[in-house]
Amino acid sequence: MSKITKFMSNPELFFIDMAKKALTQRIPHLLEQVNTKVFPALEQPSNKKSSTASTSVKKTSSPTNQSVSTLDVSHINLLSPIYHVLHTGEGMTHGPSHLNLWIPEFIKAQVPFAVVVRHADLYKCITEAYPFINVVYAKSPTDIESLFNNLAFLKGIFYTSNTGNNIHCLRFNVYEHIFIGHGDSDKSASAHKFFRVYDQVWVAGQAHVDRFKYAHFDSDHIDFVKVGRPNLANILEITNTLWDKRMVNNVLYLPTWEGVYEESNYSSLRLSGVMLQNIVEKFNLRVNAKLHPVTGSRDNSLKNIKEKMQMALEAKGHNVSFYDAATTINNLVLNSNIFICDISAVVSECLAANAPIFVYIPKDREVNIAQSDMNYSDYCYTFSTVPELLQKMERVLKGDDYLRENRQQAMEYILTAHSIDKDQFAIELRKLAEKNYLLDNVREFVQQ
Repeated sequence: MSKITKFMSNPELFFIDMAKKALTQRIPHLLEQVNTKVFPALEQPSNKKSSTASTSVKKTSSPTNQSVSTLDVSHINLLSPIYHVLHTGEGMTHGPSHLNLWIPEFIKAQVPFAVVVRHADLYKCITEAYPFINVVYAKSPTDIESLFNNLAFLKGIFYTSNTGNNIHCLRFNVYEHIFIGHGDSDKSASAHKFFRVYDQVWVAGQAHVDRFKYAHFDSDHIDFVKVGRPNLANILEITNTLWDKRMVNNVLYLPTWEGVYEESNYSSLRLSGVMLQNIVEKFNLRVNAKLHPVTGSRDNSLKNIKEKMQMALEAKGHNVSFYDAATTINNLVLNSNIFICDISAVVSECLAANAPIFVYIPKDREVNIAQSDMNYSDYCYTFSTVPELLQKMERVLKGDDYLRENRQQAMEYILTAHSIDKDQFAIELRKLAEKNYLLDNVREFVQQ
């Protein structure tokens, strides 16, 4: 039957046959497009043999095309009650130091928790360092949602820094969102409007609360909880002995990194070679140094600064010990009694030792810090040049530690050193875990 005859005698049959033919011709082409665009790593089975070696190479999937899971729950027991999540959106630059600060404190509190990381390299790092705790790699927003919907007893999510991917967790209204940070610092980043996304901000002391008070925005809804600095408890214990009676004078130099932007570069590293050389020569003191873990991440000229300083000092016959960037500061602080720092969170860690602190304040740029009721100059010996540092060090070493009483006031104001329980952090974790507003195991579905 010709097409015209079929159309004239049976139009319905004509259009059915036409549709079948069109679909038969187009479906293989559509399938090929779908498999190429949507599933690029999948090879279609073929009985044809490759005619050349080059064709065979083209058909081999490259490692970059392999599908990689963005959710890994192989290091967590989802059947156990987990009350808290310690979240970081950082990668390998800042992530390890932030988590190493808090993981031991969560472990000590003995409240079941899980660490959630968003970068694969950091996940590998943390699972190797802490193989006995719950750790999850969750890259995407849907990965976070899948994880949280399987944590029936989850109460609080704790954030160590303000990364953009925090929003993937913050969108869940049913949990308490708590910022704990990664140290106590006067830098402007310690008090700004982004903090309004959190239910609570756990702070070391009243100083951090006052930084928000002077930041000129409404933070009334934020619940500030003073927990001290739990990782400094062992350092606070040595303060019963005066600094100059604890040990032979031992200087610890703790410079900060160059900052995200040059205008916020408060590092003393450019003075460090001359500075350390003069300290050794003038006072014959033992000097140790530890650079910030991310030194050189923005300014490539600082990538090998530690090695260059060591070589220069050794050439002068000076033995200055440089510790690895991954070394924890606590042990270094415990074995030192004179500190040289920049504007950074390490000042508060050294403050816990109640010993003289010399803080570098650059004069060649505007220093933007979050204001509180105590400035660095109130409890630290500030300097902007090497001669100024040497002059103030000489005065202190001769017995005139004229900021001793102010330091003790700062310890309470900044660290809440003595007025709260030394286990206050653990107490607050347990208190939050005991809240019963999730007894019915609510699962929340959020529109993307």
